[in-house]
Amino acid sequence: MNTTTAVIDTDRRCGAYWLARLDSTGRSELLVALLSRFNHDLRTPLNTILGWAHLLQKGDLDTVRARHVADVIARNSRDQTQLLEEFVDDGRTILGVLELQFAVLKMDDVLADAIERLSGLLTLHGVSLQSKFDAANVSVNCDARRLTRVAYRLLAIVTRRAREASTIEIETDVDRGQYVLTLSGTAYEPDWSESALLDLRISTLVAALHDGELDVGVDATRPCIALRLPCV
Repeated sequence: MNTTTAVIDTDRRCGAYWLARLDSTGRSELLVALLSRFNHDLRTPLNTILGWAHLLQKGDLDTVRARHVADVIARNSRDQTQLLEEFVDDGRTILGVLELQFAVLKMDDVLADAIERLSGLLTLHGVSLQSKFDAANVSVNCDARRLTRVAYRLLAIVTRRAREASTIEIETDVDRGQYVLTLSGTAYEPDWSESALLDLRISTLVAALHDGELDVGVDATRPCIALRLPCV
């Protein structure tokens, strides 16, 4: 697999090379990108809440319809709360002030939580998963919530680039004292999107906070990402 070393030739903003050069200017640029995406993503649940709230205020809905509207508002409010939490976490990660709550956990269990969260996105894109877990009893010292988010983000990146009706391959293994999660699939887009690059950079930072690293392959037709974390 081509890893971060090769990324230097194709995208100097991603992977270990980028992480090593993350000075104050780099952090500022990353924060600007994060704020821009947050501003965009926040509008979707907020506009939905305002639209449905307007219908309730008109008072023209029957009991069943009003209950449905209330459920939609509640669901979008939860989405907005999660978005705010992730935004704060990402900002703290970029600034280097994210506080982690470490515990010894089986990483395959953390990965299973991320896969369960991914089910809706897989259905939307018509993509299936093929998994091969060879590290079921391997533990890492990690912040479960933050690493679940990283695993989900990496899976989502590959899923959004995958061809319809294709398969994403997920493998876990142990290599030289490290837990290794590898994700690969067949891409339909020639390049990483700006949103994907932002998620890769933030995920690289979170991996570094766990004394791990993120390797990103350079094959445009078959994106490959490997997350490496030290075993306990």
